[in-house]
Amino acid sequence: MKHRYEKTELPDIPWESALCLTGHRPEKLPRGEVLSGLTEALKYYLWQALQIGYTCYFTGLADGVDYIASDYLFRLREYNPQIRVIGVQPCTDYEQFFLRRGYDPGHLQRMLDNVDKLIVLPGSSEDREIFLKRDRFMADHSSAILAVCEDGRSGSMFTFSYAKKLGLAYCRLFPTPSGGIIPAPQDWHIEQRGFLR
Repeated sequence: MKHRYEKTELPDIPWESALCLTGHRPEKLPRGEVLSGLTEALKYYLWQALQIGYTCYFTGLADGVDYIASDYLFRLREYNPQIRVIGVQPCTDYEQFFLRRGYDPGHLQRMLDNVDKLIVLPGSSEDREIFLKRDRFMADHSSAILAVCEDGRSGSMFTFSYAKKLGLAYCRLFPTPSGGIIPAPQDWHIEQRGFLR
């Protein structure tokens, strides 16, 4: 597969401890108690990732799952300075895209203010391919992926499928629990390979 970006060398980010995050934006996430349960499950699996040695986390800086995960990692980093959060901005005018979509600008600013490193990929938000380029970039530089996505067509599902093809370890949380009962975080419905050691 040919990429349209120059592969960036990231010598200060060890591949074996790097994990990329992907997940739906707010409009595709559940609401209310289900979202609260999903958030707790996401935190549980982020904690598990940390316990097995993932200390570098790539986030695509989107609202929704990226923000929820990043916010939790920022708080964890206060107690574990080994944690590094790397923001991968898909284009130079991303802030305008974020605002045009009606997402919370405070969420984007919190992520930008707190990432340990910001990588800005070239391009404009007018080019829809930029998001796929960002997603491939994150997966290409990671050894695992933590995803929150339903089956079907979405950027998150593209990233998850791409990471699986690369052979990354993975853990995928399904946004909506089956049966209408909200399980405990450790009992959330997941699909995983090589993630929980």
